[in-house]
Amino acid sequence: MNTYTWQQVAQNLKNGWLVIDGIVYDPTPYLNEHPGGPAVLQNRFGKDATRDFNETGHTSGARQILQKYQVGIIDKTSPQEPWQAGGGTPASAQQFAYLIVALVIVFILWNIFAK
Repeated sequence: MNTYTWQQVAQNLKNGWLVIDGIVYDPTPYLNEHPGGPAVLQNRFGKDATRDFNETGHTSGARQILQKYQVGIIDKTSPQEPWQAGGGTPASAQQFAYLIVALVIVFILWNIFAK
């Protein structure tokens, strides 16, 4: 199996490489089939998408699909640029944001219909 550095993953940003759990993937053939749309994957190109992938609650079927797009593993000794670090909004923060939005909507509707 091929081993790639974080620099090589970054060089393949346009080609769509990303890293999940230390494995390098090229999911570009799957872009139009991804249930969340292509932008979900494209926003993680060149980066460590481990946290995003795991927090989204992917099924075992999704993990099997992902295996088809494996191109190698990441060289754990290679330096990672700060922009490549696993990011995204933690699930708990997303849930909190949805709660706030829901509360605002309820408040607005209550004010409209309470009159």
